[in-house]
Amino acid sequence: MAIHSQNILLLTLLVNILLVFPNGGAAASRKPEFLGIYEPIEHPEDAHIQTLAKFAVRRHIKNSGEMLVLTRVLSGQQQVVKGMNYRLVIGAEGDSGAEDLYLAVVYETAWNNYRELTAYDLIA
Repeated sequence: MAIHSQNILLLTLLVNILLVFPNGGAAASRKPEFLGIYEPIEHPEDAHIQTLAKFAVRRHIKNSGEMLVLTRVLSGQQQVVKGMNYRLVIGAEGDSGAEDLYLAVVYETAWNNYRELTAYDLIA
């Protein structure tokens, strides 16, 4: 009888853990969980985020004619919409050699390989 009670207690504990931590307690996913909410990008050095930042600088150059070179991605946020919005704080150097900071917003739908630069603003 005592072994059966222990098994039920253990099973109940396991079910409760899985309800609280649906991924088994593993590290949280980098993908945002709620539609429309911006969530921080934990690793701005991630290759995909770097690709998006390079895309933003190239598209800004194409739209403005201003010559810039990406120097770094400082931080970012991502938002699930019909695709994904990425707000990135990036550093870029112009002809003067000084780094300026920009807020770049890139919309992406990965399933059809579509990207659009929706904002690119000097912030510092």
